[in-house]
Amino acid sequence: MLPFSAIYFFIILAVFIGIVYVFRISALKKIRFSHLLLSLSALYLIFYFPKPWHIAAFVAYAYGVHLLFIHILKLKHKLPGVIMLLLPLIFIKAGIKISVYPFRLSDFISFAGVSYISFRIISVFVDTRADSKIISPVNYINYLLFIPTLLIGPIDRYSRFNADSESGYRNLTQQRFLEGWKLLVLGVAYKFIGAAAIDRFWLQMFDPALKDVSTMAGNMYGYYFYLFFDFAGYSSMAIGAGKMLGFDVPVNFNKPFIAVNPQDFWRRFHKTLGDWLRDYFFMPFYQYFSRKKTFKKYPLMRQNISLFLTFVLMGCWNGFEKHYLLSGAIFGLYSVTHNTYVYYSKKKNRDLIFGQMHPQLIKFISVFVMFNLAAFAIYIFSGRCPLI
Repeated sequence: MLPFSAIYFFIILAVFIGIVYVFRISALKKIRFSHLLLSLSALYLIFYFPKPWHIAAFVAYAYGVHLLFIHILKLKHKLPGVIMLLLPLIFIKAGIKISVYPFRLSDFISFAGVSYISFRIISVFVDTRADSKIISPVNYINYLLFIPTLLIGPIDRYSRFNADSESGYRNLTQQRFLEGWKLLVLGVAYKFIGAAAIDRFWLQMFDPALKDVSTMAGNMYGYYFYLFFDFAGYSSMAIGAGKMLGFDVPVNFNKPFIAVNPQDFWRRFHKTLGDWLRDYFFMPFYQYFSRKKTFKKYPLMRQNISLFLTFVLMGCWNGFEKHYLLSGAIFGLYSVTHNTYVYYSKKKNRDLIFGQMHPQLIKFISVFVMFNLAAFAIYIFSGRCPLI
């Protein structure tokens, strides 16, 4: 049973939250909060999660690589460790079949949530390389396998998550519980009412195989709204459940339909992914090109190449199917175009497109254009476009 997928999960979640609060107000409080969290997560994974031993082996592999490259080999360069940590995900996304008698390795490392766990694995590896202190396996596992965010995020950072974990029972307040409850209910409404209604009464009315303009438009806008309500609903439930357990899981969605440009869109739509891409894809690319003599005189080129490669890699992370790669490239093209426009507008000290137009009219046009551009790119991403 996957997180937030059935009524039984919510029952299990309620029991676990209840247990945590019982420990808080009783003599059992002497048990460390992090150990209690690990025990509850282990119970859920063992008895309810598909392929529990697969995920356990994957985390053990990641922790071993983490210790090997940071504390044993003490390599200064992060790339070899990052590659080793990403190998399982690369095998899965590329469809590489590796057999190690008596089972197929590629099947063993494939399980729900592997992509988001890989994101967190890379994050903690890169962020803690300079720290001489060995990360506790309890803290490491809790960060990777925090049940509310296990499947599809939001993508938290180790230092922030661990600070909440160290605060332990002190974070279990009435205010946090009520705030979390409201977010959980909102998420349920988004996902199980909003997204379900859009799917049943909108998307199912349009055959994705038909190529006429009206059908494709219906699919495009319908899927955009469906994805928002489904994904934002899941994120709200994850944030709410996290808050009820004492964790301030970062916000993932903030009115993406009113974004005015690609940069603003990724600050509003799956924000934690946008931040992750910036820190672990874009910045390393940009720093690499900045060190090359060929690019030193061309800051715009450095930025644009880094932006485009970042979004192409985002497409690869979803999978190597052409609709994923193309959608990543489209988002990359959007960002490169906007970045070039901003660069030359600043250089010329004037808006090269809107000129002296009224700010409210500029905002209206920008929102309208970005809404449709995002809807198109996500339509390509969905795999529902019959032209791809």
